[in-house]
Amino acid sequence: MGKLSRNLRICGNCGIAYSSVSFTRYIDQCPICQSRRYEPIPVKDQGND
Repeated sequence: MGKLSRNLRICGNCGIAYSSVSFTRYIDQCPICQSRRYEPIPVKDQGND
């Protein structure tokens, strides 16, 4: 699960969060509006305190 959560993005166009990795291919655009503008979501690793 940790590896998947590192690939979360927020679409810079419509603002939804999506994962840039699926089981079959790498996704580099928003699944809703097809925009390639995005912001990576900073993820804090769990259990490092």
